[in-house]
Amino acid sequence: MKFLALLCLAASSELLTVIRAQLDSPGFISIDCSIAADRSYSDQSTSGLRYVSDAGFTDAGLNGAVGPPYDQPDMAERYRTVRYFPDVGALRSCYTLRPVTPGGKYLVRAAFYYGNYDGLDRPPVFDLHIGVNRWATVNVTAASDKYILEAVVVSPADFLQVCLVNTGLGTPFISGLDLRPLGWTMHPEATVNQSLLLLSFSRPSATFDFNRYNFWPAGYPLFRYPYDPYDRLWQRCGTIAAWTNINTSATVDVSNVNSFDKPIDILQSAATPVDGTRIDFTWSPDAFVNNENTTYLLLLYFAELQRLESNALRQFDILVDDATWNGSQDFTSNQTVNSKSQYCQIFVNGDVVKRTVQGSGQHTVSLVATPNAILPPILNAFEIYSVKLMPEVATNDTDGILLKLSWSKFHTKTMMTIRTKYSLKKNWMGDPCAPKAFAWDGLNCSYPSLSPATVTALLLSSSGLSGVVDASFSDLKSLQHLDLSNNSLSGPIPYFLAQMPSLRYLDLSSNKLSRPVPAVLLEKNKNGSLVLRIDNNENICDNGASKCKLEKKRSNKTLVIATVVPIAIATLLTSGFIIDKWTANTARLNSPRDTSNIIENRRFAYKDLKLMTSNFREEIGRGGFGGVFLGYLENGSPVAVKMRSKTSSQGDKEFLAEDKKHMALVYEYMHGGNLEDRLRGKPSSPSQKK
Repeated sequence: MKFLALLCLAASSELLTVIRAQLDSPGFISIDCSIAADRSYSDQSTSGLRYVSDAGFTDAGLNGAVGPPYDQPDMAERYRTVRYFPDVGALRSCYTLRPVTPGGKYLVRAAFYYGNYDGLDRPPVFDLHIGVNRWATVNVTAASDKYILEAVVVSPADFLQVCLVNTGLGTPFISGLDLRPLGWTMHPEATVNQSLLLLSFSRPSATFDFNRYNFWPAGYPLFRYPYDPYDRLWQRCGTIAAWTNINTSATVDVSNVNSFDKPIDILQSAATPVDGTRIDFTWSPDAFVNNENTTYLLLLYFAELQRLESNALRQFDILVDDATWNGSQDFTSNQTVNSKSQYCQIFVNGDVVKRTVQGSGQHTVSLVATPNAILPPILNAFEIYSVKLMPEVATNDTDGILLKLSWSKFHTKTMMTIRTKYSLKKNWMGDPCAPKAFAWDGLNCSYPSLSPATVTALLLSSSGLSGVVDASFSDLKSLQHLDLSNNSLSGPIPYFLAQMPSLRYLDLSSNKLSRPVPAVLLEKNKNGSLVLRIDNNENICDNGASKCKLEKKRSNKTLVIATVVPIAIATLLTSGFIIDKWTANTARLNSPRDTSNIIENRRFAYKDLKLMTSNFREEIGRGGFGGVFLGYLENGSPVAVKMRSKTSSQGDKEFLAEDKKHMALVYEYMHGGNLEDRLRGKPSSPSQKK
């Protein structure tokens, strides 16, 4: 939804009383990036807000320190160090902020000060994301410049992630990161579908660094916590020759105004023209978020600070880009600021005003006294946000959003748990599946058009996993393919693996697992609903606890399940196929179906072969044609997949090409020794190696 919002407040001098802000800060997270993990400090400029290390929020990146001439003695401590992320293998590096409340509204603030920390004098350009959505482009133009970006967001889960993305234009870095909980009624424009972003802007007579301004007299450079209980940064608007200030020492009482969430003190001072009937100011969108389609949210605040005579009238119209606020319509009494009215309010979700402020050019706001006005216009404060769509979710209904997001975010939380449990790093930062360009290594994801992405395959073979098979795997309800082979996993095979509703392939081979195999897993394997591999686990038995000891005493015999055991394979080819001399392992096929009937006259796509062979992981033979790999059909039956090598000149007629790059033959996987030994009359041996 495109919109422009006006919030106007008018109060008579009789309503002025003294009100103090509360000094507590529940739920604040204040991070000084790159200080030592065991260090924290109190920031005296904020009456003691405590800043902590980022060690508990990210495990990526390296520490850097700002050096001369940029380490000024009066500089805030958080700007003295940076955390930078040089790992080219991980384009995205993330902070995970928790705890937060699902559906809660938060202000997120990121601070950046390059200060030539790397000695290269090459300020970088990189992207900043909130979750899977791009927040802004951080374009550092000078080593001595400081940048502060804010966003008002709604959290869809019990954590929020802020990610720095390497765009190839320098190493991403960050100086500080803050999280501030906001009231639910604040900023109704911010939803799970869209966030509000802070803008910097400029005008001919003054340059503004923030998008949130008050008109206090000189000597009040920055207004924040504890005077603003939400720690929003209010900067004093610079001295403008055409304006003057009117003030009061008391605080405006807004108790009659529902949901007024601004710090009361900012209303104690206002700007008014020195000699004239109008106030004009302009802003130019910042390059961090600027484009011709950007929508801006403008909030103006008004409060009468003078005791007016009975015939005095302060009344003015509001124009944006020389157009009356409500287009061609005249302002009604609600849309005209009138000191005789205590309060008037125009919200974006109401029916009074809906106007789009768009475009990459300069915009002008004018407050113009009406012909009936006796007094000039006033302006106490203003804010300008850009509206950023968050396209991850399509619905605006809060309950629906949380319900719809819960599956995707639950997958994210589960994958984060697995990452932490097994100390996996790889490129596992941010959301596991989205955006597609940053999907985690070792994952396959499904991307339905009308619902969030889900994890469908988890390939963690040879990933250094140790300990038990963690119960968090069971939360991946859409998982179809789980490969945990060639690790050091120990303990029993958990029963929950048999209860995963979508699981079709489970490889637990070559680990240190023990105890009986759950009977339900064996039954699924037998009826063809699950391909199960548990070979090369010395302490596993598959036929019940009462026979485990007996099974272990058998001499090197292999378990007979629908998977295969790494013993000898035969290449007894059906008629019409060429016989190639190659050696392989034997196996026993424990399937009630005739595998030759299943694969007869069947063509396989290359991607099918990759899935059948777990990406050609186990080579069981090699000959003049190329390698032969062990694979499994969808019903669990083992097959031998012969891949023609690029250098082979044999078998052109035997191979039917799926494409010009890949040629393969799929055979029934049979026991009995290799062909050469059979022709020579040698007996097969279960322990025979290829």
